[in-house]
Amino acid sequence: MKKIMVGIGVSLMLVVAGCGASDSAAGESKEKTESKSKTLAEGDFAKMYSNPKSYKGYNVEFTGQVFVEPEKDEDGTYLQIYANPEDAEWNTIVAIKDPGLEVKTNDYVVVKGKVKDEFEGENLMGGSVVLPAIEAGSVEVVDYVTAVAPTLKEVKVDQTQDQHGLKLTVQKVEMAENQTRVYVKAENGTTESASVYPFNIKLLVGDQQLEEDSVYDTGLPELQSELLPGVKSEGVIIYKAVDPGTKDMKIHAEASNENYELDWKPFVFDVKAE
Repeated sequence: MKKIMVGIGVSLMLVVAGCGASDSAAGESKEKTESKSKTLAEGDFAKMYSNPKSYKGYNVEFTGQVFVEPEKDEDGTYLQIYANPEDAEWNTIVAIKDPGLEVKTNDYVVVKGKVKDEFEGENLMGGSVVLPAIEAGSVEVVDYVTAVAPTLKEVKVDQTQDQHGLKLTVQKVEMAENQTRVYVKAENGTTESASVYPFNIKLLVGDQQLEEDSVYDTGLPELQSELLPGVKSEGVIIYKAVDPGTKDMKIHAEASNENYELDWKPFVFDVKAE
């Protein structure tokens, strides 16, 4: 994406300031008046990327992920954002008149602003691309859960099982529209190194066995797989989405330590959702 970023600060400084060659004072006044009644509907958001200029002046609000190092100058901060972070799609240019904005690559942000114009650049193959250029009134850094998978239902579990000094706790389960999150804690109270691999922790729903789903750049804590004696670790394991109306689930985990003379059985937790 570096070719797209060339000159982005200069170009967007003009966008933010509203002093592009095609703008006039009358045009700016008309755009501000019309934009009060024009808000881009969530269902129409994808259409903007085929012809950004036709949506000039529309108010927008969206959540995305910064995927290129932000640029700054004395006038503002300039971002390149995936407005569809889950699928790494909808490349969007965002400018805000705030040179002190604290934001970095991979941050998730909520953007409120309006479509100011379109930005033309080149992709890595040298092809021409046209991106929406958003003049932001506010950019708020949020966490992964808020941005990508808001919790629809939370089930508190707080169950702990202990085998030979190795404790495993299921703290809670969060159900979202697009995923399920299980919060787990492991404590190695034995005198040997212990193994607690997330891929050996299954979520059982009815006759389905759900495996760990690999998701990157979540910022959520990861459960350590190898625990030295006395070590504690907490993490979040992500699975595919479960119907929030589900009442009964099981969490089936396999863990052990290096003392192979011990008899290890699966840790099985019954999860009851109200």
